[in-house]
Amino acid sequence: MEKKDIWIGIDVGKNTCVAAVDFPKVGTTFQRRKVVDLPVLEFENTLTGVKKMLRWVDRLTKEYSQNNHLAEESVELHLLMESTGIYSRQLEGFILGTRPTLKPIIENAALIHSYRKSLNLKNETDFLDAKGIAYYGSDRQPEYRPKNPQIYETLAEMCRLRDHLVIQAGSMKNFYESLQTPMLKRLETAAIKVLNKKIEELTREIQKFVEAHDELRHQVEIMVSMPGIAVLSAAIILAEVGPFYDFSNRNQIGAFCGLNPQQKISGVSICHSKLSKAGSSLVRKILFLNSTQAIKHDSYLAEFYNRLISRGKSPKTAKCACMRKMMTILRAMIAADRKYSPELFSGKVQKTA
Repeated sequence: MEKKDIWIGIDVGKNTCVAAVDFPKVGTTFQRRKVVDLPVLEFENTLTGVKKMLRWVDRLTKEYSQNNHLAEESVELHLLMESTGIYSRQLEGFILGTRPTLKPIIENAALIHSYRKSLNLKNETDFLDAKGIAYYGSDRQPEYRPKNPQIYETLAEMCRLRDHLVIQAGSMKNFYESLQTPMLKRLETAAIKVLNKKIEELTREIQKFVEAHDELRHQVEIMVSMPGIAVLSAAIILAEVGPFYDFSNRNQIGAFCGLNPQQKISGVSICHSKLSKAGSSLVRKILFLNSTQAIKHDSYLAEFYNRLISRGKSPKTAKCACMRKMMTILRAMIAADRKYSPELFSGKVQKTA
């Protein structure tokens, strides 16, 4: 029996959300509705609100099944929302807590935004956004990615807060250079010291957290065997990427981190490529810093870097290639449960690990 996929698009807000339902075509008895005609419901971003939304979806689904003579097992629900940080993760928790069999999908907001523009909707409201998300789900069929275990989610929060404080400290140091009044300089210096103290304290907490969990500690011990990777760097990479075993091959993890090349070719114009820069920018920032040390202290990466330079690649392009190489080697190390060795984790070994 052919499955009928029903997509529920959810526009997530801090206090309230909007859900829209897109029902698929059934022969000649039921035609797919236009995007502006999809049914919508506004509900609170709370557990009670989610229960209300699911009851509404169940009622519409039952009517759809009965009117089109479909068995209940032939209908499958898919929930889709944009990535909005804490609010989408909070809503995901409410949905899984209410109905664990559902698998809410959190999709890249940029992809949904580009698709929504193609619908040529004249206005921009929460209700139209939810309808556009539902249509995106039906047309693009995004895949569900399992939520990372809680220890990775907690570690990610800690690492992102540390990065936020580091950025703030850098901004305050730059502003300090523009001050001329001694009193203001003293205030700024005191504020910078407080911020640096918080950064040091949070760094220690991250290291303690890694030590307290066997899974994280074991992976970090393997990762730090690669030249250029320190404990903090390994913890940040794990926090942003999640379990390495979720990636079945090296191309997947490279694309997930935005380290895959993106080509641009148009007619007879010059072809050029750049990093796709999808995924976490924090991973790329850490790898950019670590690759400098890795190239200096690891003969394999140094040879790889110099070979690219000799082929006419720019230093920046060669370093980005080294970043991707480091990420794929780290995945291979975790998959093989082996510490770093240029003889083991280069060439064909990465493809089979």
